[in-house]
Amino acid sequence: MKTIYKKLLFLLLMLPLSVLAQTTVEGVVVDSKSNQPIPGVNVIVQGTQVGTSTDFDGKFKLAKIKKGDKLVFSFIGYKNETVTFDGQKSITVSMTEEANVLQEVVVQVGYGAVKKKDATGAVEVLTTKEMNKGYVSTVEGLLNGRAAGVVVTQGGSPGAGAAIRIRGESSLYAKNDPLVVVDGVPIENGINSINPNDIETISVLKDASSTAIYGNRASAGVILITTKKGAKGDLRVSVNTTLTVNTLAKKLETTSAADFRAFMTNPANIAQYNIDPARIAKMGTASTNWQDEIFSNSVTLDNFVSMRGALLGKLPASFSYGHSYIPGILETSKYDRTTTALRLNPSFLKDHLKFAVNGNFTVTKNRYADEGAIKDAVTFDPTQHVMNGNPLNGGYFEWYDNSGNPNFQATDNPVAKLHQTNNIDKSYRYLGSIQADYKFHFLPELKLSGIASIDRTTGEKSYYLSNQSIGGLYNGTVNLGNSSNGWWVNSQKSLEVYLNYAKKFGKINVDVTAGHSFQSTRKENFNSGNLNDPTNVINSFDYFLNPVINMESYFGRANLGFDSKYLLTLNLRRDSSNRFDLSNNTEIFPGAAFAWVVSNEGFLKNSNSLTSLKLRAGWGQTGQQDLGYDYFPYLPSYLSSNIGSFYNFGNTTYQPVSALFYSALLKWETVTSTNFGVDFELFKKVKGSLDLYQKETEELLAKDVPYPDGANLSNNGPRNFGNLRIRGVEFNLNSDIVKSDNFNWNLNFNTNYQKREITATALDGTDAAGIAWGDFAGGVGNKIQIQSTGHAPSSFYVYEQVYGTDGKPLEGVFVDRNNDGLVNSKDMYHYKKPYADFTFGLMSNMTYKKWDFSMAWRASLGNYNYNNTDSSLGYLQKSTSQLTPLNNINPSFFDTGFVYEGNNRYFSDYYIQDASFVKLDNVSVGYSFNEPFGKSTSAKLSFGVQNALTITKYKGIDPEIFGGIDNTIYPRARMYVIGCNVNF
Repeated sequence: MKTIYKKLLFLLLMLPLSVLAQTTVEGVVVDSKSNQPIPGVNVIVQGTQVGTSTDFDGKFKLAKIKKGDKLVFSFIGYKNETVTFDGQKSITVSMTEEANVLQEVVVQVGYGAVKKKDATGAVEVLTTKEMNKGYVSTVEGLLNGRAAGVVVTQGGSPGAGAAIRIRGESSLYAKNDPLVVVDGVPIENGINSINPNDIETISVLKDASSTAIYGNRASAGVILITTKKGAKGDLRVSVNTTLTVNTLAKKLETTSAADFRAFMTNPANIAQYNIDPARIAKMGTASTNWQDEIFSNSVTLDNFVSMRGALLGKLPASFSYGHSYIPGILETSKYDRTTTALRLNPSFLKDHLKFAVNGNFTVTKNRYADEGAIKDAVTFDPTQHVMNGNPLNGGYFEWYDNSGNPNFQATDNPVAKLHQTNNIDKSYRYLGSIQADYKFHFLPELKLSGIASIDRTTGEKSYYLSNQSIGGLYNGTVNLGNSSNGWWVNSQKSLEVYLNYAKKFGKINVDVTAGHSFQSTRKENFNSGNLNDPTNVINSFDYFLNPVINMESYFGRANLGFDSKYLLTLNLRRDSSNRFDLSNNTEIFPGAAFAWVVSNEGFLKNSNSLTSLKLRAGWGQTGQQDLGYDYFPYLPSYLSSNIGSFYNFGNTTYQPVSALFYSALLKWETVTSTNFGVDFELFKKVKGSLDLYQKETEELLAKDVPYPDGANLSNNGPRNFGNLRIRGVEFNLNSDIVKSDNFNWNLNFNTNYQKREITATALDGTDAAGIAWGDFAGGVGNKIQIQSTGHAPSSFYVYEQVYGTDGKPLEGVFVDRNNDGLVNSKDMYHYKKPYADFTFGLMSNMTYKKWDFSMAWRASLGNYNYNNTDSSLGYLQKSTSQLTPLNNINPSFFDTGFVYEGNNRYFSDYYIQDASFVKLDNVSVGYSFNEPFGKSTSAKLSFGVQNALTITKYKGIDPEIFGGIDNTIYPRARMYVIGCNVNF
């Protein structure tokens, strides 16, 4: 007993000494080859939760460590290093790259992650190193041009979203947007609430063997986004400030006031074109460039602050705040966004129980400019002044007839249209989720995960038209000077629970996942007033018109590996959606993939030239059920007669009803994908991949296509109507061209070739040529594109133009292609398409000591646009014979000599123009400062240009038009960027 007391006394005496023995150590982590610092390296005291990460300069600091502690240094792509602390005040750690960096990249996949070397599908991973540089206000902008087969078409207006297409559009009418999953939560209502500065990695799942586990929402591909989390260790603060000067990169070509006067007053022209002298008399004395009046330079300010580390030294946490103020280059357009994000990652029970709590709150205010002013600026008489002092119109010049009444059909003054309209949309979005992962104590290979999320957006819209404007003062459909207000709510709730079992049995790796998913989405609309007033719902049909969309799924995946050489992935998902009748609402989507890591075979294992080689083959099916309707088209519905319309049957009076269109036969659209690929690395320096793919869509969902006579209660409606096939080739290359102590140069190149073809359509009840598509300005109900069997989707359907000996098109003269002696609709033909045959992306990153230089190029070849600006404005009668006394003459008239609106001019293939382009998306240069504000601080100053250069033959303002119909889009600004980043 006395011995035990002595031992306890000894321990009590030694305890203060052990505390005093604890100390703080500082150090730096560098690359063994270049001796350059490595930021973001994890530094953990082995066997504890004490840790930190290196800063921008590779430096770290750890407190409360004692002699004998082992410090473990880890970073993706490098071998782990372990250093035993024996009292050193400073430690320098040199880390060596893994023999095969390509294989160590972590790939996010559905409900899990694998190393790149173990991936069997077509998956591409972008870290902050590969993402676009410069000023990027949206998440989509990080992707543009960076991944083969991924096409991002960004809008020009401030805060505008982007259309993302992965390996082309697999549907014609249904939703073609990829499924976006942020930290495990599927996002249906856009991703503008996610600040790009918060993004850690982006994984793009392209083929069905990768996406099949997401089933019904994955037919257009999947984008998995992981955000930056907190880490164990000291709190780190990062501040980013970006100032951008936005300018108009290119103007639409117009006729100057001087040339316009000269043409209109030329006696020869007056006689030849029968110009009314009364119209000429209305010309003004000004020389106004209307585009100069509606476009102006603007300044964007973007601030972002993040704090990441461990609260109280134990709880990994991350908080970020961002504010973006983006005034557009089109007058009155503005976008204001504030984002906040909080992420907590506590763990318990010796890391057997982990939580991830995420909360994002975003406030967005968008003032939309009336983009019709752009076309008005091209059209409006350049001899008129912007202002003429007319008090009825707020001093703006507007057109009046000879009786002094406003000409409502005339072209509007574009400046007045912008400044006398106030169209504001304000939204509040909360995106929250909580995920729990429990690794069973009695079976640590088994993990139970659950994630619950809510995504709720409340929006407020207001539209104000000045009572001094032409519309507000005279148009009876608008309340004088009043606002039109309304509230709307989009809400989405989801719950996913799944089990994962992962264990290695000798040479066999087993990783199995199975789970259940439920998602509910609803949209609601309210009148102005109290949002919480249940009587404020627009009408009693709100539930019918804006239903709750429910989806329920069961899914499973098995990853099997043998000897690190042979890899097999199997996926299965069973989906149910209430968008379809009970007889058709459930589908099963399987997927499978196999990979052979050839470089792990004996005959290649020690190769110094082919250092990595993996062959992949995959097959799978995904589905589509989102046709964009806000009601259930399979439900029978009826329309009551107008009040006062009744009929008598016996002694009873009835109100008649009529049946409306419905289709209980609607069913899933199914996409079957096949992929063959190879991943390789040469000389431990050049990494790349090559993929051949095919996607076949069956039972295409069509939103509003013809039905045969008598087949339904309407001639048009939704139906499954055809098949589509996409074939393509993707190629990626990445290489560190130079890697030395002072100079490094990395080059990334990707390209994609694609061919799309409609293989079947239901022509019963339709014109034999196909289904017309593609609205444009000109005529009523005209369409310029067509969906036809054997042709590319959305092909332009036009007449073949005949040209004179001078090379100019002959007005109203087209080729009689069927040689029947007549020129009519039977002579129209399929000519070109809006989607590119080839797309390319090239990014170059260089560093020299503390300097860095980056540039990103992008190219598109084989895409064509319908120049609707020229076709709708480019004839002389638009200037001399319209309801407006005078419009400017579009320069297209001088190229063609077209005078009249008719004669099928809109459908001339002359207006189908090559829109291929090469773009320098951004170029930037930066300089990094070491410890500018003391120890453990860093800073970087950068300069750059966004949308720096466009090389194209296209005559419009920008060749990059989503859908291929150019009708005066909001132009993308050229931005001159100054950025500053400080870390401490």
